[in-house]
Amino acid sequence: MGGLGARRATCAICPHACQLAEGQTGLCHGRVAVGGEVVDANYGRVTALALDPIEKKPLARFRPGSKVLSVGSYGCNLRCPFCQNASIACAGESDVPWREMMPAELVELAVSLMPEGNIGLAFTYNEPLVGF
Repeated sequence: MGGLGARRATCAICPHACQLAEGQTGLCHGRVAVGGEVVDANYGRVTALALDPIEKKPLARFRPGSKVLSVGSYGCNLRCPFCQNASIACAGESDVPWREMMPAELVELAVSLMPEGNIGLAFTYNEPLVGF
């Protein structure tokens, strides 16, 4: 599709409101226009997975000493200059290695890590609305 008359889909997830032509990826690299709609292109695609101390999360004094399974994908609508996860968060589908893991698999893994102190599953590393 080309030209000014090309049909575009507007992403309503964040304030950038990307206007995307068919197949075009948004500023976040995690959402793409397909069939006239903007869809989550990184659903079920994991770029980072780690059992982290809960203290690494922005939760003041929540279950100190416990751990949480942290998971993230590619794509982020922010460009924070201090981001320690920019190499994966600001990446796109072909910029970083990823593997497919459906939510049920993640829950299974989180439960299996309970004996190691895991108390849950945290979607982190990138702005959370990207995967909405």
